[in-house]
Amino acid sequence: MNSTNLLTAIASEFISLTLTVLPYFVIGILVGALLETFTSKDFAARRIGAGFSGVIKATFLGAFLPGCACATIPMARGLKATGAKLGVVSAFIMVSPLLSPHTLFLNYGLLGLRFTVARIVFSLFAAIILGLMFNYFEKKRFAGFVDEATPEKSNARASDCEDDCACETNDKVSGMARFWFSVKSITLELGKYFVLGLLIASILSALIHENAIAEYIGSSGVWAYASAVAIGIPLYVCEGEEIPIAVSLLKLGLGPGPTFAFLLGSVGTCIPTFIMAQKIIGKRPMLVYLLFWIVFAVGAGILFQMFSS
Repeated sequence: MNSTNLLTAIASEFISLTLTVLPYFVIGILVGALLETFTSKDFAARRIGAGFSGVIKATFLGAFLPGCACATIPMARGLKATGAKLGVVSAFIMVSPLLSPHTLFLNYGLLGLRFTVARIVFSLFAAIILGLMFNYFEKKRFAGFVDEATPEKSNARASDCEDDCACETNDKVSGMARFWFSVKSITLELGKYFVLGLLIASILSALIHENAIAEYIGSSGVWAYASAVAIGIPLYVCEGEEIPIAVSLLKLGLGPGPTFAFLLGSVGTCIPTFIMAQKIIGKRPMLVYLLFWIVFAVGAGILFQMFSS
């Protein structure tokens, strides 16, 4: 592919990805702003919880919400602003793009019951384990896992508002002013990472086509699992796009285990998620998140292959 064709492919992929995920990103921003503005600072502690129950509730909340990672991250920012613990926020971020209801229906329709049940079980289990682990790290005050500052100064209440907030004495007006201030703040904070993530994903998607796994790494073996996950991460997919790709990989001869590893890895650790989430949970937790999910996706693929034999 010459440079002109490559640039055209990258531009086309970027436009396509942006048009696909932008509505979800906007919805995520609005929901996140609503959480920041109209819920109290201890909302998560009172309604969701901070320990095991909090992680469980956040996991199932994320599983029932439709939307890709680009919608999840702004909502996670709003959740954090209500006082949610690191493990609660991380579990929500992990599970949401994996188990949205319509994705599961598509998964069942194209890949069958076995793939669907495995996706549900492994995704829920992984999110809960990660959430509990991060809560433990935060409780023990491991370096990088404790945020001493408030989640975001833009989560301003009426007493904090200045010119940008355009405060009024009327509660309804001041509440809406805080809401739009929060929308602006979330957009400015995450917007550049959203664009950067999609740009990187577009470049890699143009360079790595979906048949690369089956063509270059074979159908089984540890290398097949690791490579399926490694290629699945930059090959950005959203809202069930990974499912028809997985079907084509099976038809091309890739084993069910590596295909399942790709299925999890391609949506569990996509580049835009990685870039935006580090602003929410921190750089070190995000690196642990990435490593955990790669290992888990490979392990889940191996177990799935064993039970599929």
